[in-house]
Amino acid sequence: MPERGAQRRLSLAFLDRKLEERYQLAGGQEGISGFRMIALASAVIWAVAAFLLPVATGLAPAVSTTATTTMAVLSLVGVVLSRWAPTLDRQHALAALLTSANALVILGLALAGGVLPGYGIAAMLLLFVWGIVARTRFVYAGIRTVVMGAGFIVAVLLYPDREVLALDLLLFMAAAAGSLLGLRILERNRRRLFVQNVVIQEQGERLAEEMARSERLILNMLPQPIATRLRAGERTIADDYPSVTVLFADIVGFTPLAARLTAHDVIEVLSGLFSAFDELVEARGVEKIKTIGDAYLAVGGIGDPGDDHAGRVVGLGLDMLEEAARHVVLDQPVQLRIGVHTGPAVGGVIGSRKFAFDLWGDTINVASRLQAQASPGLVHISESTWELLRDRCDGKAEGEHALRGHAPVRTFAVTGLRGPTRGADVGRERRPAAG
Repeated sequence: MPERGAQRRLSLAFLDRKLEERYQLAGGQEGISGFRMIALASAVIWAVAAFLLPVATGLAPAVSTTATTTMAVLSLVGVVLSRWAPTLDRQHALAALLTSANALVILGLALAGGVLPGYGIAAMLLLFVWGIVARTRFVYAGIRTVVMGAGFIVAVLLYPDREVLALDLLLFMAAAAGSLLGLRILERNRRRLFVQNVVIQEQGERLAEEMARSERLILNMLPQPIATRLRAGERTIADDYPSVTVLFADIVGFTPLAARLTAHDVIEVLSGLFSAFDELVEARGVEKIKTIGDAYLAVGGIGDPGDDHAGRVVGLGLDMLEEAARHVVLDQPVQLRIGVHTGPAVGGVIGSRKFAFDLWGDTINVASRLQAQASPGLVHISESTWELLRDRCDGKAEGEHALRGHAPVRTFAVTGLRGPTRGADVGRERRPAAG
């Protein structure tokens, strides 16, 4: 396989066709204005020459005017045709055609006016200079030089006193060789620089993709406000949250279910379900904390404690129930137990190499116990959460529940949530209460 940026020996074109196409388009976009300016300059020079040629040479005004007008118009046609020359090759093909036509007409006028020595060679050298200014591609410069050289040799052969043209011929050959060598070096260096820029651009894009991927991974492990603080250089993060709403969700009967599945199927089930939950979490504007086996922990109120975190988390729970029912495993829809509790908590980042954000406190324990006692298909919430949402909740009281390690707690089973909250259910009706 050819090395990146490898070129053909004669034309210097890249062996990589796609790279050559990129170079052609980039060079064409960069050079189009310069090509038009040179073509316009050629038209202006020919227009001025229409007045100077009869004075400086023995040409009849009718001959010089016809020739110069024709070349001026041809130069303007080149400007118009540049609209259909988006690539470097098309522009330089037009330039080579115009330059060759200029050279042949100049030689014919110089021969007819008897000024081939001096004026003729000066005009040829000027064309070579313009070719370098335009940085003509080597392959087109070669074609143009062959045409100009053939025309010059014919003019020399037709000139009556050809001995006086020996020095002119030497100058022409030196200018032709020098311009070709210079243009070859320019194009080779220009192409090398282009390849370097392409490599740098691709490396920059890959770096940006890696940074974006790292950013997504960080945000998947850490809440956004916490990730922002870590990136800002904060190393010890420990916060008291006066009011957060915590959600625990657990798959009903997952242990016996997993025993009937292969390891690949278990991971596929959890990955598909939890990935869908991640999208719901993002839509609701809450934070995923972690997964523990088949349990999913999310919290609202970190970073925006006054922004209806209870409504958003309960709405998330209802969305998760609907989403789980869409996932069928062993011909059975997945069911969840969900517990939600609102209260104070402590949060912080632990670890020095592998960062992890976690929550501690009685609020988390109560949410976990509520999940354990929840009925499948319902969001089991505590009284503290119910009080924040009682005017918007569809559900029923479940009475008091004795929680392990905690005093009895009044709980409620929520089946629907009225009114919009930020996230997935904005602008649509929640499902009606059961029964």
